[in-house]
Amino acid sequence: MISWQSIRNLGVTPAMDYNQKRYVIITNVISLLISGFTTVVAAAGYAYFGMIYSIQLAIIFTIIFSFPLLINTFGFTNLSRVFLSVIISAASVFISVIDKFDTVILEEFQYFEFRLMLMCASLVPFIVFRLAEKKYLMIALIFNFLCLMLYDPIHELFNVGYFQLGMKGPNYAFLNFMFFACFSILVGCTYFLKSSFETYENENRLLIDELSVQKNEITEANAVISAQRAALAEENATLNEELIEKNEQLMETNEQLIQHNNDLQQFSYSVSHNLRGPVASLIGLASLVDENALGESNRILFEHVRKSVNSLDITIRDLSHIIDLRNTITKMKQRINLNDEVEQVCTLLRKEIIDHNVEVIVNLDRAGEIYSVKPMISSILYNLISNSIKYRAANRRPLVSIATTAVDDFVILEVRDNGLGLNLEKHKEKLFGLYKRFHTHVDGKGLGLFLVKLQAESLGGKVEIESTEGLGSVFRVSIANASAPDHQIVMDKEWGKLYFDAPRNTSVVIWKRALRVDEFSDFFSRCVEFNNTQRCPNWIVEIQQGTKAEEKDEEYERARMQFANEMKRTSLKRMGYVIAKENEPPDFAEYKKRLIEFYQGRIQFFSSMNEAQEWIDEQILKEREMAETTSA
Repeated sequence: MISWQSIRNLGVTPAMDYNQKRYVIITNVISLLISGFTTVVAAAGYAYFGMIYSIQLAIIFTIIFSFPLLINTFGFTNLSRVFLSVIISAASVFISVIDKFDTVILEEFQYFEFRLMLMCASLVPFIVFRLAEKKYLMIALIFNFLCLMLYDPIHELFNVGYFQLGMKGPNYAFLNFMFFACFSILVGCTYFLKSSFETYENENRLLIDELSVQKNEITEANAVISAQRAALAEENATLNEELIEKNEQLMETNEQLIQHNNDLQQFSYSVSHNLRGPVASLIGLASLVDENALGESNRILFEHVRKSVNSLDITIRDLSHIIDLRNTITKMKQRINLNDEVEQVCTLLRKEIIDHNVEVIVNLDRAGEIYSVKPMISSILYNLISNSIKYRAANRRPLVSIATTAVDDFVILEVRDNGLGLNLEKHKEKLFGLYKRFHTHVDGKGLGLFLVKLQAESLGGKVEIESTEGLGSVFRVSIANASAPDHQIVMDKEWGKLYFDAPRNTSVVIWKRALRVDEFSDFFSRCVEFNNTQRCPNWIVEIQQGTKAEEKDEEYERARMQFANEMKRTSLKRMGYVIAKENEPPDFAEYKKRLIEFYQGRIQFFSSMNEAQEWIDEQILKEREMAETTSA
């Protein structure tokens, strides 16, 4: 049995493009539809009129209307479409003429019904042809137009014209103009509709082609990416193996470096500390020698020995200073008023400033405060200012300008002078070296700039210099402004914590639980040690769980009293004691009275850390206001 799919594809070959295949299929489908429609009309006519000539012709044309299927089968696809486009009009005119011979009673309607078929036939060329196929399209349209316009002349040729058969409609002739107008409108509208359709279809085809190209490109790109990913995965596996191997080597090297560093540090301590005793003894012994008892030659020799011993002592002291500096990088950061620090340095150098008529200009408005290590900041300022005075020019009044600028998380300290200056092209690489001196006519050891660089780097910064020989120098020291200075941890263990709050200049002690006596003693000794170093006027003590040691109350009490007495002797101004209500021991009221009496009113009690901090802030503000009032 022949399927519908095989019938509609008659004449379609794989070599055809998309448009050719589509219009062959459309021709086949329309041919079958018209043939089927004609069959239905013939059957209906037979039921109404019997087997008249026109019905017999309709049955014949039912077969003729299916000829395009046969023509397409033989590959003449253009001929089949032309045939389909003209056969309907030809059949309509032919059957209309025959119909006039086969009717006993002739009606005017018989001159109109076939014209309707001719109008419908004018649409077929637009359905089966593209506008680009102008030749075939025009042949079909002209044939259909002539069939419509020559409808009456053809009938009159066979003596079956409208008026020849006695019809008397006075306006019949005008119908030709009406059908012409309708044909023109129908063809024109269909043309523009077909044009729009094909335009959008072409655009869609182009878009589809572009998308297809892009899809192919994406497919190719994905293939490349997949290949690269596979290669990358393989490379990563190789790199991971190499990384593991390098990491093992690095760990081994790091362990060796740590060991070497510890050995060098131990050696440095041995040189700087263990040698100080013998050298001090040599200096002491040298001072006891009676030089008058020595001969002239021995006296000269002894003088050289004494100078060598003194030089060795100075070198060992410098080395000790550097070692101590390298091991104080993690010292507590505190709020530093740079104006106060500059003023203190100028006070220390007061004699030099007055003796040499030095003009000092200070402008610290842009960054007047910094959170950092105070001794290091003081040392940097002292070395830079003293160097500016020491290496002044003899032909002009010395000028030292000190300014600060805040840039991101750094404070840039600038010290500018109009002194001797340096030849940076010649000396830049050696400028910050240990014991490097570039102006030998001035006393010095060449240690100051080395310490400035070391201290700046220890504080997370750097040193830059601009200098012109004979005109002066500018030193810019970038110093990191400490982040989170309110929580600098000194000690943190599972039973207790000690940290420093720099903005409030406050030490904070937190008891996390009840302590054993050894823990209690360790904790308090660390607190006292830190207080003696940092000299904090404000303390906050928070009790989270328990206020006593677990056992041995006598030892605990001795340790507590030792700590309390140490705290009482320090610069303590106020202490905030924080304990929640649920953590208070049964005898807490009596304990409070003893603490208030012991600290002579310098202690206050609070239920939360925020309350204690607010109290500290209020007291600090009052002190500042009183100081400003007194100075005014």
